[in-house]
Amino acid sequence: MSKSELDKAASYAYRLLGIRARGEKELEKRLVEKRYTRAIIGEVVSSLKKQKMLDDYSFAKAWVESRMRSNPRASVLLKRELESKGIEASIIERVLSVDKIEEDSIVRTLASQKMKALRELPKEKAKSRLFAFLARRGFNFDTINSAINELLK
Repeated sequence: MSKSELDKAASYAYRLLGIRARGEKELEKRLVEKRYTRAIIGEVVSSLKKQKMLDDYSFAKAWVESRMRSNPRASVLLKRELESKGIEASIIERVLSVDKIEEDSIVRTLASQKMKALRELPKEKAKSRLFAFLARRGFNFDTINSAINELLK
């Protein structure tokens, strides 16, 4: 393992982490795509972990918080997104249980906001579009139905 290759890999990893936080598996995948050896990748990842620049729990927590601020969705979809980023199931469960996503209140808030845009439509058409909007965000039928019925009273 040459020092210059290790430096290049570390520099690339720092650049990626400068753009946005990443999970360990996601960073490893990017380094593999650049054709760095497993030994170099292991060294870079180990170094970043020691420097506390690479932490799957912190990444997952920040990801969930960001998603809930900008584009709220059900915990089912958040879990799927984190899995696709290579985050371990135990970390995902810890993050989602710590944040205790209150899906009922989120659905009610989203439904109320979306209903403002749909107020010109006939009641049944608005209800149908609102249901589809919330379903695409991963919320379950009962939660959506309850929120819509409460909103349309």
